[in-house]
Amino acid sequence: MKRNLLLASLLLFFSCKKDDNQPAANNRNNNLAYVIADNKFNFSFFNTALTVTNFGNNFFEKGPYTVLIPDNNAFQQSGYSTEKDVAVEKGAVLNNMVKYHTLNGIWQLDKLPFRFNQPITTVSGGQLFVTHWVKDQDTIITINGTRVTALNMPASNGLIQVINTVLNPLVQDKLSDAIAAEPTLTYFNVALQQAGMKDLLRGEGPYTIFAPNNNAFIAAGFPTTDSVANTDPAVLKALLQFHILAIRRFVYDYALSTDASGQSQQTMLNNSNTTVNLINNGDNGITIRGSGNTQPCQLLKSNVLTNNGVLHIIDNVLMENF
Repeated sequence: MKRNLLLASLLLFFSCKKDDNQPAANNRNNNLAYVIADNKFNFSFFNTALTVTNFGNNFFEKGPYTVLIPDNNAFQQSGYSTEKDVAVEKGAVLNNMVKYHTLNGIWQLDKLPFRFNQPITTVSGGQLFVTHWVKDQDTIITINGTRVTALNMPASNGLIQVINTVLNPLVQDKLSDAIAAEPTLTYFNVALQQAGMKDLLRGEGPYTIFAPNNNAFIAAGFPTTDSVANTDPAVLKALLQFHILAIRRFVYDYALSTDASGQSQQTMLNNSNTTVNLINNGDNGITIRGSGNTQPCQLLKSNVLTNNGVLHIIDNVLMENF
């Protein structure tokens, strides 16, 4: 039997969080570097990134490490059609990628408490957020809102967790920075400035923001950014608070927290409710609607992660019914 099949059949038991003890006998032929290289069918794209950056040399060492590996299909869905596409990617991009997918120590994610978005620090110093939850009698684990598809594959110097999406390392520290850097959110950023809410989004949070894009503001009666800047700050503040949730929520979190109706209510920062609907049980995302919207708002961009929250971009302004 091939080594990777044998490894996948083994089961280890560790503490519920980080455990610096070796997870298996210190067999150099069983270390993370060899396990990843051997599993060509699933891990060859990630192994190419490790090889190009030389970061894979760390996995010959004692460790231990927990490696979050996007499978080959995840790389292809992220725009890397072949291993060659990974090999020619910028070194800085690949280096940030592999470090963001690596944790110091042993992390059995299924031993974490049943909670949403528990922070864990990667070897790069960036944070990622792990949810351990039960949905329809299935125990589900997500990282930054992406599913973990295979748990606790052992090596002599660590563990492998397999995920179905390539995680994007944090680019911006705070939501305020992420909004200012997004060219489709110019109107929203001006509204935040006029309403005196930029400092709020520089704070600790966490927050989830459903930010209408520029076209959404124009359709809502703001033809220019000057028209936003000339609006009463109190009016803008009430409008913006209806787009902010005082908790961190990735799109797939709603699939885990919504019942069989496929619909849930959430209380925004102004204490009014919006309605979230799952699309195809959440597999195709969500829509969000205010009581004054005639049609639900679609997500144009989702799960933009910062240290104090998550940003989603929507195609209409959320409206209250008064």
